[in-house]
Amino acid sequence: MPLPWTREGSSFGFGSGGAHLPQPSWFADASVQAEEGDPASTLSLYRRALALRHELLALERLEWVETGRGDVLRFRRPNGWEVVTVFGSAPLALSFVPGQRVVLSSTPLDGDTVPGETTVWITGD
Repeated sequence: MPLPWTREGSSFGFGSGGAHLPQPSWFADASVQAEEGDPASTLSLYRRALALRHELLALERLEWVETGRGDVLRFRRPNGWEVVTVFGSAPLALSFVPGQRVVLSSTPLDGDTVPGETTVWITGD
């Protein structure tokens, strides 16, 4: 599926010749043009993640962290960067060691609680 760039046009900015398949009207709201100025948009989340990725580079190893929940995935990288994903709908209360902090979240957090269907990146230790 092509990336929608603009709010208008038969291909939403993906090429000048029009789309070879019909594009759904909801593409307009998911276009780069629509999400550009919204700090809560998926585009903004991905841009923050890409910028952080350069800071968080580490050896290509990870350590799985047991969470006690089958719907939660957590792993730690050698430089202290952790990723926690809650796949289910139930929230997860995080426990931090001194110096740890959330640097990226796919949805807003409620204190130290990760809502369901959310991923967070944690740094420090």
